[in-house]
Amino acid sequence: MKRSAGILLFLALFLAASAAAQMVPAPTPAPAQAPLPPGLPRHPAPPGMGLGKWWKNSEVVRELGLNEAQVSQIEQAFFEQRMKLIDLKADLEKQETRLQPLIEADQPDEAKVSAQIDQVLAARGRLEKANAMMMFSIRRVLSVEQWKKLQEIQQRRERAFAPTPAPPGFFERRPEPPRPPEPEAEPL
Repeated sequence: MKRSAGILLFLALFLAASAAAQMVPAPTPAPAQAPLPPGLPRHPAPPGMGLGKWWKNSEVVRELGLNEAQVSQIEQAFFEQRMKLIDLKADLEKQETRLQPLIEADQPDEAKVSAQIDQVLAARGRLEKANAMMMFSIRRVLSVEQWKKLQEIQQRRERAFAPTPAPPGFFERRPEPPRPPEPEAEPL
């Protein structure tokens, strides 16, 4: 009896392990990446992070040819706009928080939900506009040549950190391996 229980336990563990192995993609060699431009970090940036406070990066400042006055103006514009962005982001979160219980109600009121969605969209629009205005105020500090060079640096960074597509078949489920024959039960 102990022997058949041990065999059944082994089979259960074996089948669980083989099922789990089918869900894990096979390791693939890392694709060769182009060398990063000087001055950029050697680790991937989170999506949407851009160059961050690029005016504090001495290599980017040197490559753009920024002077101290420009760096100071950019930092001031960033600080002033960032304070607004913090408030606008908080307002957006409040509006989204007000929307959630309206949607989750047992009998949602369509008019109230629609009005609150309008409030969420308006808050998001104000936040996006303030962010764009911050970028514009920074842009106004740069010369045309510096602006174009900054765009080139951004494009190089995006290419360096562009996600590579999964190889064909990466997410396909592998066929199950043949199962071992079931042991015969011992007579009692």
